[in-house]
Amino acid sequence: MKSNGKHLHFFAIISDAVSTLWSIIVPLGFGFAWGMRHLGQIAGYALIILLVIIVFNFFKWLRFKYEFIDDQFHIRSGVLVRSDRYIRIQRIQSVQIKTNLLLRLLGVVQLKFDTADQASKGDMVLSALKLEEAERIKAEVSRGKTQKSIIFAVEDPTEAPKVVDDSPKKVYALSGKRLLAASLLTSKVGVVLAAVFGLWSQADDFIPDSIQGRSLSYLEHASLVGMVIIIGMAILMLWFVSLVSALLRWGFFKLSIHEGEWRIHRGVWETSDETYKTDRVQAIRIKEQWVQQLFGWCTVYADCSGSIDLEKSDGGSVLVFPLLRKKELPDFLETAIPRFAGPIKHHPLPVRGTLYRMILPALFWIALCCTLTWRLDWGKYTLIALPFILAYFWFKNRSEGWALMDKRLIVINRWLTKTTTITRRNHIQSFAKKQSRIQKKLNLSTCAATIRASTAESITIRQLDEQDADKLLQWFRKK
Repeated sequence: MKSNGKHLHFFAIISDAVSTLWSIIVPLGFGFAWGMRHLGQIAGYALIILLVIIVFNFFKWLRFKYEFIDDQFHIRSGVLVRSDRYIRIQRIQSVQIKTNLLLRLLGVVQLKFDTADQASKGDMVLSALKLEEAERIKAEVSRGKTQKSIIFAVEDPTEAPKVVDDSPKKVYALSGKRLLAASLLTSKVGVVLAAVFGLWSQADDFIPDSIQGRSLSYLEHASLVGMVIIIGMAILMLWFVSLVSALLRWGFFKLSIHEGEWRIHRGVWETSDETYKTDRVQAIRIKEQWVQQLFGWCTVYADCSGSIDLEKSDGGSVLVFPLLRKKELPDFLETAIPRFAGPIKHHPLPVRGTLYRMILPALFWIALCCTLTWRLDWGKYTLIALPFILAYFWFKNRSEGWALMDKRLIVINRWLTKTTTITRRNHIQSFAKKQSRIQKKLNLSTCAATIRASTAESITIRQLDEQDADKLLQWFRKK
């Protein structure tokens, strides 16, 4: 297989220039720009910097070429220092095509290779390509991997190669009703609230005094009922913003299950086509937010080895499907990734471990109440919340647990979100058993298993019986 060297789309110059500008502006901060008083005196310097960046990225685009050579993908790049990178097609574990509204208007996309190379973070991004060219490269990579697999699979050279069926075994599409339900049940209002409060804390530096006096004076003299109404409307508005964000992020979500790989398409505002090899999956995480638990729904994630786009993932985990009914989960796992399928049960943690874990939050809240009582008149009333806090931590800790089923390790952890993690012994990289002096007296231990994922993922079981900890350790160590 041989092809001529090609440049990226010409729009790559603008795209890289914008990326360079953004990487310069963000570290400097908006405060520097806000404090400028003589913008006209620096306008010329700004234009010169912009021109230099564009010229530099033009030469960068001119020197960047890619081509197929036999079973390798060759990339030549570098302005001052020449770089030649060869990627074996067999080492390319996934090819992702991404686009956003601006790229879509220009008819170009981004193409990303994932080679699972931790030294270079496994990523090679072609920032701007025509959609037809991106599809051609993806097809060439798929064809090269298929031909190589056929060569290895055929023992007799005279035997005709087998025809590989690339049709999906099953397709899971997120319907309109489920998309709306997923947006309502998993909208991240807390993230939006944190962002709003962060901006609100800095509002004095950005909002003129005249505007504050006219629009914010009502808040200073509002009654309790008025404040409750304002807070309720603000939460409702933020929920709506989060809902729209989820709709744009998960619109047209589709999971196609092929032989040995997943193909995921999602997004309205910014679309992406992602391919993941199922042999890279090291663990399955089933998350249930508190609203989802009330209605019997869950979200399925996968921890994969190699490189993962951390900006588009959930803490390094791949979103496999946004919303499933709990009763649909066994059939889904059996179809999507059978080696993790099976009954999901757990052994609860010992009661003494639950009581031991409740000591720290109780002491923290008591200390906080004492501080508030000393500083504020109404601080003593915060002690009323202590029984509710203890009740929450009791039920939280009692719902956690673990189980060993064949070669699977099942661990259930909970904060506000209940997370069920399923992994296998051969995916665990290290296993640790920890025990403090107090734990030793209570016959308790803490175990932590580290899996070979794209990030340092650890599965922790806290305050379990020491005999159970020894059982888990022997399970991991046996041949």
